[in-house]
Amino acid sequence: MTLELIKALQNAKYMYLTTYSRAGRRGTVPVWLWYHDGLVYFTTQRDSLKTRRIKSNGRVTVHVGKKDGPSFEGRAEWLDDRPDLEKALLAAYRKKYWFLVPLWMGRSIRKGLADRTSVLIRVTPQTSSSPAAGTPA
Repeated sequence: MTLELIKALQNAKYMYLTTYSRAGRRGTVPVWLWYHDGLVYFTTQRDSLKTRRIKSNGRVTVHVGKKDGPSFEGRAEWLDDRPDLEKALLAAYRKKYWFLVPLWMGRSIRKGLADRTSVLIRVTPQTSSSPAAGTPA
């Protein structure tokens, strides 16, 4: 990832997450984010369309900050039974979303994770380790 993209992830309040159906249909939604150690985390309802698509194939495209913001392709996965990351995410959200999390969203997120109606998602940015097809090495 470029330094510009890393800085955008560190400062953005939202990312626009595109998930893909098995047939390749796209769906894009804004979500909060926590950028930590080169990975992106967020929580969402387990029964949402985006979580079903993530569970099905994991392919995502992320646009940072706005729909046409800096972007990357990635792999998303469910993370269950990670209270360490859940606690760290909530602490980061408290700082980043200082108004909404203490008043309402923090309790909602914590309860959803505890009741297993929500899930923690990790997005791993994909990097190309080889030249593009047709490009000389």
